[in-house]
Amino acid sequence: MYVLRYSKASPYVRKILLAAHHLGLRDYITLEVADTSDPSDSLREQNPTGRIPVLVKQDGSSIYDSRVIMDFFERQSDNFLFPEKGDLRDLALTQAALAEGLIDSAILWVYADRFSGDHPIPELWRSHQLQKIEKGCDYLEEQISSWLSNQPFPGSAITLAACLGYLSFRDVYNWSNKRPKLLNWYNEVAVRLPGFEITAPDSD
Repeated sequence: MYVLRYSKASPYVRKILLAAHHLGLRDYITLEVADTSDPSDSLREQNPTGRIPVLVKQDGSSIYDSRVIMDFFERQSDNFLFPEKGDLRDLALTQAALAEGLIDSAILWVYADRFSGDHPIPELWRSHQLQKIEKGCDYLEEQISSWLSNQPFPGSAITLAACLGYLSFRDVYNWSNKRPKLLNWYNEVAVRLPGFEITAPDSD
C-alpha cells in the first residue's frame, strides 16, 4: 500500500487520484490528510517544502511532486499516461505543462486573497494571473478538438480536467463562458473518466 498525503481541494492531488483510477492503482492508495500550514505536521519530514501531494512508498521513502508521482504510478501499471517516446510524447508533456501553468496561476490568485492580510496584493498582479488563465483557455478552445485524439485519457487530459474543475470550484474564472468546444470536452470527460465524480474537490 502507498500513503498519499493530500488535501481534498488540491488540483494536483486530484490529478494524482485520476491517474491512479486510470491506471488501476487506486485500491493500493491510502489517503492521509496533510496540513500544509502546520510546521509540526509530519509532512515536513516527508517533503521539506511542506507541499502536497506526497506519496509515501512501501519502504517508507517519499516522492513528490505530482509529475514525479504520476511517472512512478505509470511504471507500476500495464497502462500508460503518456506516449513512450517521440513527438507524441513531447506534445503530451507540453499539453500537461500548459494545464499545470493554468493551475499555478489559479492557485496564486486564490492565495492572494487568502494570505494577503493587511497588505493586499496589487490588482495589477491579480489581473496578470487572470490574463494568463484567459489566454490559456482561449488557446484550449481552439485546440481541444484535436487534443491527443490518439489517446482517450492521457496524462495531459487528466491534468486539464483537474485544472478546469479547480477553476470552477474556486470560482477563479468562468472558463466555460463562450467556449463551447472546451465545455463539451469537459462534459464528456466527466462521464467517461474513471473516478471523476469521487475525486471532485471539496473545501478544506
